Amino acid sequence: MTFVVLGPTSAYAGKVESIQEVIVKECKKKISYEEALSLIRPLYLTCVPGTKVTVYDSCRVKCLKSNAGAVIGR
Repeated sequence: MTFVVLGPTSAYAGKVESIQEVIVKECKKKISYEEALSLIRPLYLTCVPGTKVTVYDSCRVKCLKSNAGAVIGR
């Protein structure tokens, strides 16, 4: 029996690429895959949609979390 374990890096692959693109566009800085992976939490998980997040000393990037306007149960 063979098990394949896919770590969080494959689950977040699209998000990492999106973060890299946004950082290049907004901050004029190219970052590594690992750096982008570390930014998933502040840019996708803990931010409030519609706000900006400070990712580097002088760079602010919009929250990449999709809009939380959907109401569950209606």
